[in-house]
Amino acid sequence: SSGSDSVLLVTTDTLVEGSHFAIANTAPEGLGYKLLAVSLSDIAAMGGTPRDAVLAVSAPGTFDAGYLERVFDGLFACGRRFGVNIVGGDTTEIVGPLVFSLTLMGRSAADKVVYRSGARPGDRVYVSGTLGDAGAGLRISEDFDGVSSEDRQHLLRRFHRPEPRVDLGKRLADSGMVSAMIDLSDGPASDLGHIAKASQVDLVIDFASIPISDALASFCESSKISPVEWALTAGEDYELALTGGHEIEDKFMLKNDLYYIGEVVDGEGFTRERI
Repeated sequence: SSGSDSVLLVTTDTLVEGSHFAIANTAPEGLGYKLLAVSLSDIAAMGGTPRDAVLAVSAPGTFDAGYLERVFDGLFACGRRFGVNIVGGDTTEIVGPLVFSLTLMGRSAADKVVYRSGARPGDRVYVSGTLGDAGAGLRISEDFDGVSSEDRQHLLRRFHRPEPRVDLGKRLADSGMVSAMIDLSDGPASDLGHIAKASQVDLVIDFASIPISDALASFCESSKISPVEWALTAGEDYELALTGGHEIEDKFMLKNDLYYIGEVVDGEGFTRERI
């Protein structure tokens, strides 16, 4: 912390070929964009302003330099869009898969930072967009073909080009109305559980209120799966999930920035369904 007024926020994300992406069906520009976008989402969840990033690349000696250049193009494009400077990094030759590890730094006023641990009984639970789309995009990118081309484009875009909610996260934090916040990377069931555990409360989720896109509804219909179960467990949406008083609704829900999905109650750190 430099002085009492501002805190440094730091987040690191690693993408490993084979585990997180496949070169055969990943545009390199999109990969570079996503690498920064997922870190931006972490800074957004704390209400911070992203500033500088460093990138470490580990690649086989024979790897195509042109592919890496295109990854960097996507990374720099995302950086320009969100005001982030790529200030350095390192490249290492390895025997193994391609690995990118990005560290992003941001800042926030010390009294505005939002953590996972502030949810209080009586708060409501909100998310910043439709859930499950990115997970469906991943399935489509692998081998699924049961949706219209329009729905396919929507779901693929949500997977390959997640939209980090940096501006919304900052506005939410600045409003002082948010008690806890997290970004949805692993899946809502898991990530909401982190808020419940850190805050030592229970989150009671109203399954009927989970926002589902038309594209996801079509995907789930042709896959014969429950849209709500899919939305709660699929990862990589990079939407924000947050808790706060109902006064948030007057300020943020009119613009469709947020969707209500549940309540915070006394408990021991669990997420459960409203019966």
